Amino acid sequence: MPRGVRKNITIPGLLAPTVKQRCGEFGDGGFAPYAVELVCYDLRAAANHAITLEVARDTQAAQDAVDRELVTRYRPGQPRVGLLVQIAQRIHQLQDIAERNRHDLPLAAMSAVPERITFPADIWPLSDERWKELGYPSLSAYITGLIRYDLLVGGPHTYSTGEVRSKVQRAITRKTVAARRKGGQRKILLDHLIERARGRRVPKDELETLKAQIARTLRDTLTKKP
Repeated sequence: MPRGVRKNITIPGLLAPTVKQRCGEFGDGGFAPYAVELVCYDLRAAANHAITLEVARDTQAAQDAVDRELVTRYRPGQPRVGLLVQIAQRIHQLQDIAERNRHDLPLAAMSAVPERITFPADIWPLSDERWKELGYPSLSAYITGLIRYDLLVGGPHTYSTGEVRSKVQRAITRKTVAARRKGGQRKILLDHLIERARGRRVPKDELETLKAQIARTLRDTLTKKP
């Protein structure tokens, strides 16, 4: 099997301690296999990044506000009850959601934290194409977007980080490459949550409109000064 491709990235310092805890939920594999699993899932889903791309394109202050909220709300081992899930479940009450638990974090946490990822050889070119295709400013911003979405949703992962470093990774890689070759998009959890809240099947254009509304609500409420 071809050797993996190593890449150095950075993640926001505000998120770093929480990301370390999040990785620990799924075994002792550390950051790299956690990130690779997120990337592989994203490649298979091929969904638009209506929420996290909006955050990544915003000001640093706005990104910090979102990250503070994610850190404040994170609880290891919790079910899928993250902020995004709560918003989707109360789609008609968007302005009432994110007005709680806002805490200041030390300025030292603002610095970016370096991380290293070894991508499976067949996954790297797909990943490199994906972040550019979506419009992220960098690979680091793309990985940060995936982490933010993971924390916004919460809940378990399909694989442990230990498995993603073993032969299971080869199976994940084959599945991911096949999905990319096939093309198309599949519904993600947020789509299903919106449809459940609406009580009906929601057309794609309407889904994207609602996701954009959720993104604006997150930005506006989390960056609003108390």
